Amino acid sequence: MSSRAFRRLNRDADVIRISENAEEGKELEEEPEFISVACKKKTPAANPFALLNESDDAEDESEDKEEELNTLPSKVAKKPRKKKKRRKARVAKEEPEPEPRDSDQESGDEVDVAVREVNKLLGEVGKERRGEREEGEGEGEETESSPVPHSLLKVDRRFLNAENEMRRIFGSKVVRGDQVRQKAHRKVHLRPTVLATPKDTWPKIEKLGLTMQQDGVRDWCQYFHFEHSPAYQKIQLRFWEAVDTFDPNSIAAILHAHPYHVDSLLQMSEVSRLGEDIQMASELIERALCSFESSFHTLFNYTQANCRLDYSRAENRSFFLTLFRHLSYISRRGCHRTALEFCKLLLALNPEKDPLCALLIIDYCAVRGGEYRFLIDLFHAWEPHRNLSQLPNFAFSVPLAMFHSQNREEKEGEGGGETEANKRLQDALLMFPCLLPILLDKCGVTLDPAVTSHSLFTQPIEREPNGLKLLMKLYVERSHSLWKEPEVLTWLEANCRVAVARANDKDPLNTDFRAKAVKRYSRVPRNIYRHILISDLDRVVSALPPDMTQTSINSYDPLPPPDSTCGYERPQIQRGPGAGDVAENPLLLLLRSLLPNYNHMAEGGRQQGGGGGGGVGIGAMIHRHVDRVRQYYEDYYAQHEGEENVPPPPPPPPADLRRERMRELLGGLDDVHQDLMAALRNIVGGLAAPNEHSDSSSSDA
Repeated sequence: MSSRAFRRLNRDADVIRISENAEEGKELEEEPEFISVACKKKTPAANPFALLNESDDAEDESEDKEEELNTLPSKVAKKPRKKKKRRKARVAKEEPEPEPRDSDQESGDEVDVAVREVNKLLGEVGKERRGEREEGEGEGEETESSPVPHSLLKVDRRFLNAENEMRRIFGSKVVRGDQVRQKAHRKVHLRPTVLATPKDTWPKIEKLGLTMQQDGVRDWCQYFHFEHSPAYQKIQLRFWEAVDTFDPNSIAAILHAHPYHVDSLLQMSEVSRLGEDIQMASELIERALCSFESSFHTLFNYTQANCRLDYSRAENRSFFLTLFRHLSYISRRGCHRTALEFCKLLLALNPEKDPLCALLIIDYCAVRGGEYRFLIDLFHAWEPHRNLSQLPNFAFSVPLAMFHSQNREEKEGEGGGETEANKRLQDALLMFPCLLPILLDKCGVTLDPAVTSHSLFTQPIEREPNGLKLLMKLYVERSHSLWKEPEVLTWLEANCRVAVARANDKDPLNTDFRAKAVKRYSRVPRNIYRHILISDLDRVVSALPPDMTQTSINSYDPLPPPDSTCGYERPQIQRGPGAGDVAENPLLLLLRSLLPNYNHMAEGGRQQGGGGGGGVGIGAMIHRHVDRVRQYYEDYYAQHEGEENVPPPPPPPPADLRRERMRELLGGLDDVHQDLMAALRNIVGGLAAPNEHSDSSSSDA
């Protein structure tokens, strides 16, 4: 019998003795693996003597696998293994009866020592890394206890694809059929992105020079900014010149040459929206998102809610505006869960200033998307330092989310009472009673006349401050559909009765809030105006004050902040005298939008030169009429200065420009008219003299 077979028999005997002895449990736990492997190899074998060699090979393989799993550095374990095999061969040749137990123990000891040393080293390194990780987590927890908890704004990448949500809503067959029709027009293969899904009909994504740079890390947050390369700056200058011409064809030409220029995409998207081509407008916004995502910094992880962008930098503002318009379009398609994730991303970019006022739309996306718990947690986390209950949208949406959440829990058998939801809705009705009549009117429903006719809900909304009126109208226009469900209306009417009873009992919440509302909502922040202008809600836009509607607003950058900065300067275009009238006068802006080649100063000079008698031209006449209207409004507000709740002024008396123009032309011909009349008198006098002479001669005769 060979030495190898002898060692195998001794080892099998040891395994059998170990299995019978229950006291040596440690060795029993190590050896069953060899027995099980041997059993797996034993089934197809028929020769019991060949089984010894096969089980020996299986043992070697099992030992190798065990060492690879248990020891991280495999090289350290393999070197003693080779020495062991060589030593076995040498001992088998020199000694007829070797002692395998000693050699196995020596090799096993060498391997164990090497493994312990490596594990000791790796264990210390792992402990250090775990310590650093724990310290980092501790810092994160301290940051989360700060005024802005970032964990609530983390983005789930699984819900960033609107097509996935449409599959859940309408079924995969409908969406798949649409995709098959799109693939029939496939042109090029585009690199997949997360924020927007590239379409096969799009041009190939090119690098125009839009890049992102990191500014540093402060207070657990990473700060970034977008940069324009010199080539991109040239395209941007061409875009600004095209905007000044008020000609969409000029912007379309830039977009044809550079299909992924961001500001051109934003501007043409707005042109498509005004032309009621919502699908094209949404597609252009998605293309802008793909352009931004292809230029992200490698460390810009927008899902962790710790990446910041400064809105005051001009290059960053396009990304904010693109995100807002994209979530608006996908919300119109019914993908409210996806819109909520984009809203969280938009808010996380600058949660302290919230330049586009994402807080005014995040409640609508959360309730429509069924994320009631998120809205409730956000309200409880931000209420102590942001006073979200002072916003009408949160004052009404949070109790509505609590109501739906409690109904859902009741269906699952875990629901409780509705005490908190009822209390918060009653408080909202006491703080904003004027919202109920316009909400019911928008929904087209009526409640109990005994409730709606109470003095609490019959106060005219015109008595409210301007800021509060805008916020209430904005909430009603956007979220009125949330209150049309029968069970919600029943719940609303029941709480209106309680609110009326509390008002009859002189609840201090109503009186105190009314006293403080004048100071709280007297001045409207600029980000609220910016939010209303880009929200595509015409009735709310019409309620803006005149100083907002009469200013020139760019679709690609509405109401830039006063402290705006840019990485490069925009060259000043040399204009003639009076060229600033176009940017100041709304009527001249209208003329330039209708007739891009119209130059009111050239028209005025041409009229002056051709009039010959002091004609001033149509451009100057329009300018004078606009000044007259502006002076009319200034005089009206000067008369009511210091008064509260000043009613809007009546419209100024209309001016007939054609009659005024004719008066100007006739005034220029005054001198010619006088000369002509004098000549006519002379002619008439000359004709009258012979007649008198003939009359006198005939009388003499």
